[in-house]
Amino acid sequence: MNKIKLFGIPFDFGQDNYGVRFAYSYLKAQGLADILSEISPVDPVKTLQMPFKQKADAGALIKNKKFCSEINHGISDAVAGLDLRTSFLLNVGGDHGLGLGTVHGLLRQNPETVVVWADAHGDINTPESSLSKNFHGMPLSFLLGIARDKDFGWLTHKLLPKNLIFFGPRDLDPEEERIIEDLQIQYFSSKEINLFGTQELMEMALHRADPFGTKPIHLSLDVDLFDRRDIKATGTIVAEGPRLEEIFLLGGLLAETGRLRSMDLVEFNPLIGSREEVEASGEVILTFLRTTLKQLFSYPPQSAPYVPMYLSLEDVI
Repeated sequence: MNKIKLFGIPFDFGQDNYGVRFAYSYLKAQGLADILSEISPVDPVKTLQMPFKQKADAGALIKNKKFCSEINHGISDAVAGLDLRTSFLLNVGGDHGLGLGTVHGLLRQNPETVVVWADAHGDINTPESSLSKNFHGMPLSFLLGIARDKDFGWLTHKLLPKNLIFFGPRDLDPEEERIIEDLQIQYFSSKEINLFGTQELMEMALHRADPFGTKPIHLSLDVDLFDRRDIKATGTIVAEGPRLEEIFLLGGLLAETGRLRSMDLVEFNPLIGSREEVEASGEVILTFLRTTLKQLFSYPPQSAPYVPMYLSLEDVI
């Protein structure tokens, strides 16, 4: 890879807070492009224009459904149309509802893409099981083909359960737990991460999802993954997150595979918290991006299958 494609997606229709649409502009003002350009040339992708939210329809199964579908369709088309053969794609949102469009666009390029969904929540509710009816809690159910709605008829590719890895959830609804168990999706809670460590769990997970080390990896990172001591500027804080060093290790491990090709950064809200809390949250995010991408672009691409350190060659064969 020799370039970073930077895609700002100020999508905020998946939840009730307004400020997430300003995350991209805030991070740019804090030096995001300069930080990235120190690592590799930056190629900005045209930012999608977003209409302003209106009050959601009362009683709707999916709040703002029309916009959630139409805008994600546009995101999918934009991502699918990018030449990513020698570029890393960084999508900066916005809320996690945009993950439907980004992941779907990547699946259109390679249906075997491995998705690491790093989040305090499952985001795998169906419209019927969702208590909030907020779309940012549903994108994975649509990507997996569990949820269906005629307004989302443009979805042509499905994410395979074997290619999905949950990292850090600690607030799941009962139906989400059932779906994860039924589909046998790999799942590592924040408690397990802090107990066993990111390295052991992720090496095992990547080997299961991709034993021959040939699939591209997409990291979809919701900043509510972080413990509330580390990031306060988000509308979906959940206590007892992974330790900061374990989350940074996640970025490093994925970078070292040589197959991390894209990333979502979502749910940062610069309108939540004091000025000091917002600045501190932004600094954690920028530091994570800097360290992960610096490692990614300095690490030579894998020329042989990725073999976890604790596995022997015989285990792989």
